[in-house]
Amino acid sequence: MLRKRRISIEKANPKQTKRIYAIAKVSTQLFSTKSYIETSMDDIAAAAKVTKGGVYHYFPSKTEILYFICSTYVDLDLEGLEQSLSGFQKSAEKIKFIVFRHINHYATHATAAKTLLNEAYNLPPKYLREVRARERRYFEIVSGVISEFLGTKSRKDLTTALAFTLFGMMNWIYSWYDPKGDMKPEELSQLIYEVFTSGIRNSILK
Repeated sequence: MLRKRRISIEKANPKQTKRIYAIAKVSTQLFSTKSYIETSMDDIAAAAKVTKGGVYHYFPSKTEILYFICSTYVDLDLEGLEQSLSGFQKSAEKIKFIVFRHINHYATHATAAKTLLNEAYNLPPKYLREVRARERRYFEIVSGVISEFLGTKSRKDLTTALAFTLFGMMNWIYSWYDPKGDMKPEELSQLIYEVFTSGIRNSILK
């Protein structure tokens, strides 16, 4: 059975919290380049510029680091989302908000996003179920907005297909998109939003 982190975020003081996130940050960089399997605790300690004992002080295992990264990133997508969406009246505005928010999160946490997409399967079943449950909640929220956009054309199978299509457009940018390149996150977000909503209007709602 996996042990809990010795110092949880909830109980950590500002200095400890800063250290926890610093270790997680260098770990995402290693996991997203070398892979989780090929990264050792020694690698993490060296990158974080602390002793290996210092890493273990906050994370009892490499698995705990991976879980922290994955769960924290999904929580970032979920945090305050429903409340924010309630501030929009039109479903198209909600979709636009979701797309821009999702892409912005990727642009500012690219290595964590890549770690979630490529390395989460390395988590033990219990931890993986928890992460997947949060991802499903995010999917359900987005699906609900798409269903609202479809209106009378809404069908569960169609809504599901469109939700997966939108997530495919947003998530797989990790394989080619550089937020520091010529195309800025806002421009990419607008492109995805327009292609997605215009495609629905022209092929389903017309």
